[in-house]
Amino acid sequence: MFTRLAFRVALLAAACGGLLPAAPVQWTLASGGNGHWYDYVPAVSIFSPVTFDAARAAALASTHLGMQGYLATVTSAGEQSFIENSFGFLVGFGATGTAFLGATGTAVEGEFRWLDGPEAGQLLTYTNWLPGYPNTSGDTLQLYINAAVFGAPPQFGWLNQGPASFGYVIEYSAAATGGVPEPGTVLLAAAGMAAIACKAKSVR
Repeated sequence: MFTRLAFRVALLAAACGGLLPAAPVQWTLASGGNGHWYDYVPAVSIFSPVTFDAARAAALASTHLGMQGYLATVTSAGEQSFIENSFGFLVGFGATGTAFLGATGTAVEGEFRWLDGPEAGQLLTYTNWLPGYPNTSGDTLQLYINAAVFGAPPQFGWLNQGPASFGYVIEYSAAATGGVPEPGTVLLAAAGMAAIACKAKSVR
């Protein structure tokens, strides 16, 4: 679970230290999960948010244990909860933050579909929209984090807004669509994306 220390660290950090991501975490079958792996990649700082196109390209260029990465496709409350509880998210002023997930509503206004992974092209079946969303403010799906209430657990939800975010969530699965890059590709991709994204220190 998140701790107050995790969000203090994220709030005060203007940039993170490491260039390469730490090992992703698995939502195991034994715990009721899908066996997929997940990683969170923050923007360089709250003053240099990452764009959706850059986040998607970096996710698709990543591999883990021979599995191709893609922006996470959240299809159940259990998967949403696992992601919420697995990472210390980068948050900014007001102790709020965002992280891209892998859906857009560009084809039909208000109709969001997953772009990549096993659910590519499918409409969202599970949703966790905040009140008032989706609206006409943007076409990219973002996980919203609010840790502004001191001593209380962070609050999460989905929103659609502008083209930039404080980070993104990558999912890895054997069923991912498309070809799987060579195992070394993830290192090259991470090095190439170092100017726009690096790994925030997760404190659990």
